[in-house]
Amino acid sequence: MENHLISIEDVCIHHQVKINFIQSLEEFGLIHTTIVKKTVWLDSDELSKLERYLRLSNDLEINLEGLHAVAHLLTQLSEMQDEIISLKNELNYYKQVN
Repeated sequence: MENHLISIEDVCIHHQVKINFIQSLEEFGLIHTTIVKKTVWLDSDELSKLERYLRLSNDLEINLEGLHAVAHLLTQLSEMQDEIISLKNELNYYKQVN
């Protein structure tokens, strides 16, 4: 498990971001950290989310509330795409039956 964890301090140094930003993202529920032996860690899967939010924040100057809204919209979009695929598969099934 610990093989996939990255120290928050290392992430902050590498991306030149303050730890407060990462804590704020976690408070908004956008990323999740893990505490092991009094050290805060970020799972490698969460790192890609963090990097996406950093790009949106820095490049497009989107604030935390905006990031939360964008994350919500992206989740809805993904769910709709999954539903479309499911409906297409169902439609193809019924086309083959007839």
